[in-house]
Amino acid sequence: MDNWQDITDDRLVRPIHPGEVIADILDDLDINTATFAVILGVSNQTIQEIIHGQRAITVDIAIRLGKALGNGERLWLNLQQKVELWDALQSHKEEYEQVMTLV
Repeated sequence: MDNWQDITDDRLVRPIHPGEVIADILDDLDINTATFAVILGVSNQTIQEIIHGQRAITVDIAIRLGKALGNGERLWLNLQQKVELWDALQSHKEEYEQVMTLV
């Protein structure tokens, strides 16, 4: 379990969802979600769901975000992975603690 804790930085609170980061960026750039959706080539609903944490960042969306914002797809995938890992560890902590470490 120590390795997982290292990965999640022993966080007591859930990492920020990438949608919150996107919302802040759009606000800073003064771009609405409909315009951003057109830029990315996805639906406005997709952007809205991501911003509200109702949809995960997929590889496809990460590539589009990385290209549009100039910061690469790995950033977006890493942000999403941190959220998913934290959620899984919180939801199944006792179950994971029962797994025996072999090495």
